[in-house]
Amino acid sequence: MWFYSIVFLVLAIFNAYTYFRKFPKIGYVISIVVLIIIAAFRPSSCCADYGTYIEYYNDISNIPFTFLEPTFFAIVWLSNIIFKSPIGIFIIYSMLGVSIKGFALTRLTKYYQVSLILYFGSFFLLEEMTQIRVGVAAAILLLSIPYIQEKKPLKFFPLVFVGFLFHYSLIIFAFFYFLNPAKINKYIYITAIFAVFVATIFGLNFISILQLLKLGFLTQKIETYQMLLEQGMFGGITLLNPLLFLRIAILIFFIINYEALLLRNKYSLTVTKIYAFSIFSFILLSPLPVLAGRVSQLLGVVEILIVPYSIYILKPKYASILLVVFFAIMIMYKQLYYSDLLFGYFK
Repeated sequence: MWFYSIVFLVLAIFNAYTYFRKFPKIGYVISIVVLIIIAAFRPSSCCADYGTYIEYYNDISNIPFTFLEPTFFAIVWLSNIIFKSPIGIFIIYSMLGVSIKGFALTRLTKYYQVSLILYFGSFFLLEEMTQIRVGVAAAILLLSIPYIQEKKPLKFFPLVFVGFLFHYSLIIFAFFYFLNPAKINKYIYITAIFAVFVATIFGLNFISILQLLKLGFLTQKIETYQMLLEQGMFGGITLLNPLLFLRIAILIFFIINYEALLLRNKYSLTVTKIYAFSIFSFILLSPLPVLAGRVSQLLGVVEILIVPYSIYILKPKYASILLVVFFAIMIMYKQLYYSDLLFGYFK
């Protein structure tokens, strides 16, 4: 695990140096390239999902489209043509996931270097190093946010469709086009988050409601996850955990201060609302941990934006940057030491 800590430290120092030396974009691009290389050429022992993708590669002719997305089949084909081995899967997904996220951050915040540090400590380790299909879909989610703001359906919906071809779960993001990017009812959102939390703690099972609706493919997926949960394939979720409380506090802070933040970043309210739905989905779907994790993780990628947005509000600026870095360190060590997805980069 020492390797990830060193990379984090080097990224933080290098990006601080390039910022103060007045060439932040060059330093940022170099950092993106380094992250692509780290993810693309990972050793097979570094993450839990590596072997699974090798199995998919070797058995691709027997896997249906209902199980894996069309782009995965295309990437396997490219890997065969170009590399004659499964290494191309990791190279292509890494190039797409890291570069698209990197580009999207420069559009969504002027503090993209700070967001990059948080990204490495959180969603880079979670997505680009493990759940690589979700990683590209989440990158496309970030890329599509400006088109919610600008209400450009001919750009938003094709992007979401492309993301859907990388991971079917992104289809839920199509509904976010209808968010109001200029106004929020603070009381409804804050009351809703507490009401959902309390109701779920006292036994509300939203999963059972979804199963009753008979939503075809979605219902089948839920029933499959439910069966695997009963067989002990997934661990449970406790809602009484400090990280969830911290995320709720972050959400409430930005809801309360949305007017001030909106003056400084036009995308901030849209990002705040997406973050709210990430937390809502985690709580509501918690009776089925794998579904709660996947939906909240997909939407929760905006955390790499919203936490650094605090720099726009909290003064002095460098103290708020240090708070973001501390948050990044906390998330990184949770990923490294309390998750079964990642192992040491080197044996």
